[in-house]
Amino acid sequence: MNRTERRLAAKNNKKRQKRGNPGNVLSSAISLHQKGQLAEAEKIYRSIVQKQPDNPDALHFLGVLLHQTGQSDKAIANIQQALQINPAYLDACNNLGNIYKETGDMQQAAETYRRVIDMAPDHAGACNNLGVVLRNLEAYEESERVLLKAAELSPDNADVFQNLGNTYQEQDECRKAAEAYRQAIVLRPNHKYAYESLWKMLLKTGQSEEAREVLHNWLAADPGNPIARHHLSACLGEDVPDRASEAYIQDIFDKFAASFDTVLNRLDYRAPELVTQAVATLFPEPRQDLRVLDAGCGTGLCGPLLRPYAGTLVGVDLSSGMLRKAKGREIYDALVEADLVAYLGREKAAFDVIVSADTLVYFGDLAPLLKAAAGALKAAGSLVFTVEKSDEESGNGFRLNPHGRYAHAHDYIKASLAASGFDLRAAETVVLRKEAGQPVVGLLVTAVLN
Repeated sequence: MNRTERRLAAKNNKKRQKRGNPGNVLSSAISLHQKGQLAEAEKIYRSIVQKQPDNPDALHFLGVLLHQTGQSDKAIANIQQALQINPAYLDACNNLGNIYKETGDMQQAAETYRRVIDMAPDHAGACNNLGVVLRNLEAYEESERVLLKAAELSPDNADVFQNLGNTYQEQDECRKAAEAYRQAIVLRPNHKYAYESLWKMLLKTGQSEEAREVLHNWLAADPGNPIARHHLSACLGEDVPDRASEAYIQDIFDKFAASFDTVLNRLDYRAPELVTQAVATLFPEPRQDLRVLDAGCGTGLCGPLLRPYAGTLVGVDLSSGMLRKAKGREIYDALVEADLVAYLGREKAAFDVIVSADTLVYFGDLAPLLKAAAGALKAAGSLVFTVEKSDEESGNGFRLNPHGRYAHAHDYIKASLAASGFDLRAAETVVLRKEAGQPVVGLLVTAVLN
């Protein structure tokens, strides 16, 4: 659950009895919203707005929901309308700032949070949010000042110290960053983001022993945490799983959904463009009659690029948060929440083309997935995907890197495809994105079922 959703869940519903709307109608919509029954909640919100177009609460919560389903422009319009009706509506203003932040408009987010603080100088949440945005704007000294104020206003808020640690880290003040992350953990002993940030910082600064100790401590505090377990395997090189667990994928990407597109844009992310270029090589004229699967579709970045080739375009992903964003693009004919291998195993000769951009990096052993993909393709069907490239010929042909993604060797890819009935047409070395300013090298693979 992201910050916007947590604020939604924390609302006091008493004020929603106004304007002739029975309180239980809006309350029931909010309850459905909290439970994730978004379609049902949206119907009620829209019904209230239709009857009472000047109801700021219904407009606000409808806006929150629209953002969660990938319709951020509409969300902003709804919340702005609520604020025109009630300019002093702090929660709506703060959530508007959240939407600007999560869609990458940091300047507007900063202005909106400042508006909240102007109305309520002791609004710790707005100070915390403003500090995060200022860090993104590289205004590090001001970010630090604002977050220290948030810590004074809300000294028991672990998230404030987590964010303060991030700001210190951006200024290369690693000692202060570590202290802030550890304070967040003291306040919330299972604070996964503080553990994760501390672990990553220690790893990046070459403190591998300390990084492993953090992972051990994290697992001691939260024995079932899939992120800590996965990364400890990566760091130790022991008990390396054949693929990332479903729990790991869901945890990572449900958290990441709100800011996914913005973050990848900053990383010069090229995988959607690359896989589409490979599809264009296979089909020089967009035919609009292919049945295409976007395997691991995420927020749907590949969707608009693949649409010209597809008579039917289906997306499948494990993350419900990602799929809500993909739905908002209104590009796909169907979106399915499922494990990729399981889904492919159910689909027999269903697709002309399967495309997967940066999803197979969470699989080490590709054999089960490739076998399932072969079964899901029609005769002479095509498979296009990216992986991160390993130049090391390890015994099994792949390795799990400390950052948690797998890398695959060219010869392993070729042999695995052949074993599943594919002809390898191309395996081009490409740059997928940048990380810490360095290129992430991968393979763009095209194969055809023989």
